[in-house]
Amino acid sequence: MRWNLSVAALAASWGFISILVSAIDLDATVLVFYRLLLAAITIGGIVALTGRTRLLLTGSRWFGVVGLGLVLAVHWSLFFLTIKLSSVAVAVVTVYTAPIFIAVVAPVVLPEARSRVALVALGPATAGIVLIAVAGEDGGHVRPLAIATGLLAAATYAMLVIGGKLLRPHLPPPTLAFWLYTVATVAMTPVLLFAHRVLPNTWREGGALLLIGVLFTGVSGVIYITLLGLVTAQAIGVLAFLEPVSAALLAWAILGQPLGPVVLIGGALVLAGGVAVVLAEPGDAAAVEVPPLGSASQ
Repeated sequence: MRWNLSVAALAASWGFISILVSAIDLDATVLVFYRLLLAAITIGGIVALTGRTRLLLTGSRWFGVVGLGLVLAVHWSLFFLTIKLSSVAVAVVTVYTAPIFIAVVAPVVLPEARSRVALVALGPATAGIVLIAVAGEDGGHVRPLAIATGLLAAATYAMLVIGGKLLRPHLPPPTLAFWLYTVATVAMTPVLLFAHRVLPNTWREGGALLLIGVLFTGVSGVIYITLLGLVTAQAIGVLAFLEPVSAALLAWAILGQPLGPVVLIGGALVLAGGVAVVLAEPGDAAAVEVPPLGSASQ
């Protein structure tokens, strides 16, 4: 239960990202680039300052790490492309089909049994996300291409969760997080050539970028990868639904954005699914043997 609760708290904390993004007037892809870059610098800097640079060695797992880093870059690119082709609401509905992909694939490729708790919780959680997205829909026409890119973004997110769990027993969390962010940063660099502006204009923008990159991506990413080894992939998929709910509540509390009854009902459904997973899913059973620090060459 404690690890499931930790994942729930982490997912809820990601709601602050939406609040910080509202203070940044940069292209979404440029924001993603800085998020990745700052996260890689943060993790690399901490490792260097603690004198554990050998921790960054991937050994024979480098191919899988590079592949997963490219998947990370593709995932975020597809997510923002979906928003550009349609709306945030459509992107949320399509991308948050990822837990369905995870529920189907995870028990096949990972050493974890199919979770009845996660499958049951998936119902109300998915319904809640749809309600929240519908409440934020702008009424625009939904292009088939947007549905396709959104579903691909969901599939790549599922790949990130499952791939992360496969690599997690062989690499310490800082190692995996650093190289995923580094590879994705390099992959995203070309987008800067097409951006209207690549540097923050104000201290407010710069501060928001630092918080997103350092805290909510770098530090948060290491914590997330640590928890990947302690919670089932299926539970992680359902608990990720808490992020948009948290974002809606924080936007109401901090930015004064209204919360309609549809959003409240949707949020309650998501929370019900999350509570079921936290209380009933045996997270401790997903624990893996973690190699000693500095033994990343396994």
